[in-house]
Amino acid sequence: MRKSICQKLPIPSSLLAVCVILLSIISGSAVAEELPSAKDLYLTKASVNEADLIPADRISFRRNLIYDLHRALVRGNYEQAAHFNAILAQEAFQRSYRTLKAWEKLRDPKTGLIPRSLPQKSWNGYDNAADGFPFMLLASHYLDRENESLWLHTLVSERQLSGPLPRTILLNGSQIVDEGPAKLIFGGAEYAKDGLVYITASLGKGPWFERMEEIMQKIIAKARIKSPAGLIPANDTEVNGDMLQVLARLYWATRKEQYLTMAERITEAYLFEIIPKNKGIPAMRWDFRAGKASSQSFKFRDHGNEIIPGLAEVYFVEKLLNRPQATRYREPFKNLLDTFLTVGRSPDGLWYQAVYTETRLPMNQIISDNWGYVLNAYRTFDLAEGTNTYTSEIIRAMKAAATMKSYAWESKHQDGYADSIESMLYQLSQFDVPECHLWVDDEIEVMFAKQLPSGYVDGSYLDGNFIRTSLMYAFYKTYGIMTDPWRDDLCFGAALNKSENSYFLYLDADKPWQGLLKFDFSRHKVYWNMPFNYPRLNAPPEWFTVDPDRNYEIKDLATNQTTVHSGKTLIEGYKVILDGKSPMRLRINMLLK
Repeated sequence: MRKSICQKLPIPSSLLAVCVILLSIISGSAVAEELPSAKDLYLTKASVNEADLIPADRISFRRNLIYDLHRALVRGNYEQAAHFNAILAQEAFQRSYRTLKAWEKLRDPKTGLIPRSLPQKSWNGYDNAADGFPFMLLASHYLDRENESLWLHTLVSERQLSGPLPRTILLNGSQIVDEGPAKLIFGGAEYAKDGLVYITASLGKGPWFERMEEIMQKIIAKARIKSPAGLIPANDTEVNGDMLQVLARLYWATRKEQYLTMAERITEAYLFEIIPKNKGIPAMRWDFRAGKASSQSFKFRDHGNEIIPGLAEVYFVEKLLNRPQATRYREPFKNLLDTFLTVGRSPDGLWYQAVYTETRLPMNQIISDNWGYVLNAYRTFDLAEGTNTYTSEIIRAMKAAATMKSYAWESKHQDGYADSIESMLYQLSQFDVPECHLWVDDEIEVMFAKQLPSGYVDGSYLDGNFIRTSLMYAFYKTYGIMTDPWRDDLCFGAALNKSENSYFLYLDADKPWQGLLKFDFSRHKVYWNMPFNYPRLNAPPEWFTVDPDRNYEIKDLATNQTTVHSGKTLIEGYKVILDGKSPMRLRINMLLK
């Protein structure tokens, strides 16, 4: 139990007992087996995968905490808000660590690869590589640096066994499964878009970036689908949408024409061939020889919707670089966006999972957990144009999602909560809507309740997505700050007073600790060479970024001591010493040049 954290900052007396109990539950040893089960934490039936949800009208310790957090924000008590955010961030980091350590035990002794699920003993590009391994690597980088080399070995081993494109590998003897070119391309596109892109967006260039380039170059070379615009990799929206998102970002990073050339071919196949001939809607699969769809539906959830933000990212490139294709692409792409404002949406502005192309009617009344991924395309278009054409629709959808408490996202599967929460976080990085912030803090409790005492969530590769969302949420609470090294008793969080551009930070530990606080920076510019940021899948938001060329005043609120540091110093690491007895409370102000 964190012995006295709740007494180190003025907290409403009604919360004090609740806070102590909460902290005794979520803190303690980081060893997975010693942490409490979801059932213990929430005092309600909550198991794995499609289990019953914790009730929307629940009374929980965590819910009381977040209500006091949001009251503090309304009252302008940012010191107190930073303290509450520190508690929430600590839980999210600990949960990520639990899952990481559980899966570490499943690594194949020889190759370092992990199984697709329990009890399966295989690895593939579109599941393990895309959604599992990358987030084990990230979690180890942030939370378990001593064992990061294990997961870097997995990256090397996967490449050595697979070759240029990721393959299915049987872990008993490292046998390679023979797969056709379409499956190999699918695996490569998924691995790049869902995994390698995210690592790059978080850590910058490294062996993962080199692997991503190798995969993309191989897919480009193997493209065999004949479209009017030239050879493209696939005839389905998932692979082509994956490719557009990766190719656009690689072009920003490298300016290699081969990436944009292929992106333009795919874009033109959709804007000038598929969509016009398919009643204004992309086809899940398209027969270019027959000039018609091979399927009669379109998905707004994953495994289909990837094409919408993919087209937006290519348009963003063309528009910002003043390329002539921007003029050609603008009208047909905007027509698609406008079509989807009226097709497949619920009355309050969210998308259903899928629609029939012929009738444009929804196939069912289930709301897609990927609603925010589709909205990214609307915001990206507006940012490219310098307009706010779709702002009201985006905020309407955000507010609609914020009314859905303990909703059965993706049939109650933990991955549905991961995607719906990230959907909101992407939008909150652009639009500050208070009730939507409250919804994220509240709804992630439902996802957390899926975690088992062992650290596993559903025992499949999708446990990686649980880590991904937990880390994204933790950094949302710390405004991008990370400690080096991390320790499970560290409690740190932040709050931003936008009106005064002041940033409040709370830090504490159960025992003495010294290390660095590493502040976030404009990763989109440094890592991708993008002119400005835009919301995009698999790009953790930048909540508060430090300019390396500016100076910042840091005031210790306990001693009133003030020091000035360059942004470069804060990015590389601000030295902190905690005595394990008293918390550290800081206020950070950007100084005028």
